[in-house]
Amino acid sequence: ELSVEDIQDPFLVSVHIITDPGESKTLQHAIDKLLAWIHPELQLFRVSERRVSKKHRKPDKAGVSQPALAVILFLQEEYGEEPILQLHETFQRPPWHYHHTERVHGKFLPYMPCSQDFYTLAPETPLWAIRPVHYGKEIIRFTIYCRNENFVDILKFYELILKRPVCQQKADFCVFPIYSNMEIDIQFSLKKLPKGHVPMPTESAVLEFRVKDVGQLVPLLPNPCSPISEGRWQTEDHDGNRILLQ
Repeated sequence: ELSVEDIQDPFLVSVHIITDPGESKTLQHAIDKLLAWIHPELQLFRVSERRVSKKHRKPDKAGVSQPALAVILFLQEEYGEEPILQLHETFQRPPWHYHHTERVHGKFLPYMPCSQDFYTLAPETPLWAIRPVHYGKEIIRFTIYCRNENFVDILKFYELILKRPVCQQKADFCVFPIYSNMEIDIQFSLKKLPKGHVPMPTESAVLEFRVKDVGQLVPLLPNPCSPISEGRWQTEDHDGNRILLQ
């Protein structure tokens, strides 16, 4: 049973980004600047530094590897195209890097330049994208891209953790409402990739979920769940995405 507090916890889902020494301020500033367009007080991303620099895997020669985690910001079009285009200009400058452009049904949408582009801040961290919305509220959406064969199990896994019903569901996509007020919605979604596509877990970023009772959850989880600090437990979903339970 959900209490009003549960339904209105904007920090039910958040992201930890772990970066190399000396880089956390730059990355935190870049994220805060981006989110300030939607809601300046929402601290949904925390950047911390590892003790020593990490050797990052080289990208697969076969093509762009798809990070499993993305953050998509849907911005209101009624304020005009200017803010959206300004944000895309921000993405053209360091520390942001262009990652790839998503094809939609085999074509590029002619709708707005850059409207299907994805960017990233550092190796093994989430993809970021800006999408215009024609009506409704602005949205911050966390998306996990799933292996085709694991999609159904992963859906059940996150239903168990979030304890919420899915509000939009298609054969290859679903959305969980996380938080809503007059101005914004925060959402969590799962997207099934085509067969043969293997999403790469974001080794330098981890999703954290606030849960009521870890003790009740642990026996139901598919992978081992171990405490890493007081009040925080770590486990993985069926695709090997590391998650924290608080």
